[in-house]
Amino acid sequence: MAQQRTIMAFCVLAFLSIASAQPLSKHLERFDRLMDRGKIQAAKQFIDSLLPLHPNSYPLLWRAARAWIVYGETLPTEEQQERAYNQAKRYADQAIRRNPKGMEGYIYRAAANGKIALFRGVFSVGDVVAAVRDDTEKATALNNSSPFMLALAHYILGRTHLKLAEKPKLLRLPLGLGWGNIDDALSHLRTAVQLDSTYIRFRLDYARALLEDDQEEAARKQLQRILQLPSRMPEDSRYKREARQLLQELE
Repeated sequence: MAQQRTIMAFCVLAFLSIASAQPLSKHLERFDRLMDRGKIQAAKQFIDSLLPLHPNSYPLLWRAARAWIVYGETLPTEEQQERAYNQAKRYADQAIRRNPKGMEGYIYRAAANGKIALFRGVFSVGDVVAAVRDDTEKATALNNSSPFMLALAHYILGRTHLKLAEKPKLLRLPLGLGWGNIDDALSHLRTAVQLDSTYIRFRLDYARALLEDDQEEAARKQLQRILQLPSRMPEDSRYKREARQLLQELE
């Protein structure tokens, strides 16, 4: 056992030595590739190993938040998932402190808070849900990253409105959540689709919002389009199954 720990420590030190000699940008590119290929565990371990070398790097910190959010979705228990989302929020907080003018930190703090709110019950944590709104609105106002990041900010905000619209406004008002509405959900989700028309998750939730607004024909067109799109992310096959199921329910 002692020998195994020695070997492990040696491997970690060797990696840190190699990593420190390479530009951080190269490591970030590798992380992005791992995430895009759905190698979530490897991506999280990789980003965790880089943080001691670059603890104040804004692009590394917001990516760490992203990694822990997606990693949390793979965990088997709700307790483990919530711990992962809280860790993601801590990294996003650090990213924002490091660069309050970067939109990515706000986006991934909003995403983490959104996950946390779902665990605690959206209608029992109005302050957390309001923080999701505030962070996504801040990100869209900054609009200083890629079109995908702007689309993601609109998507998260649209999803938040859509979730709140599940309950009548009169019941939400005492909770400070009366601002959520289906019209804003549709507007933000439509914008997300316009900004990134081939990202299946955006289009699927836009279709759900259309169904919630009784726009069945418009929703059908979105769902049919999803089935024609090439898969970009590992989870897209699941989203396509969900789209197909919704189409069957509309028949």
